[in-house]
Amino acid sequence: MSPDDRLLSLRFSGYSNLTTFHIDGPEIRVAKDPACPDVEGDGTFRGLCGDVSSGPSDNWVSPDGAYLYQIYGNASKLVGYATNPAGSLEEVTSVAIPYNSRQGLAGF
Repeated sequence: MSPDDRLLSLRFSGYSNLTTFHIDGPEIRVAKDPACPDVEGDGTFRGLCGDVSSGPSDNWVSPDGAYLYQIYGNASKLVGYATNPAGSLEEVTSVAIPYNSRQGLAGF
């Protein structure tokens, strides 16, 4: 969730990307789907829908809302995205993590 509570980024375990939503009071609408390119895993993880996935498991938004970080356990990657108010995410960094690392993210 962005700091102004107007943009929500969600990951779905069955897919290898994120979707963003605009929130305007009680109205929620898709901002960008997908909001970023797929992150490829090794082909062994399948989401509940049966689709091969990179196993996205947790994300964290920086306090200023400028960056979103996402763990992709089956791809052995932590990816950092720059956020766009329109809802798209641009990859700005990527770091190798242990295979299937799903411990979660915490930030400050």
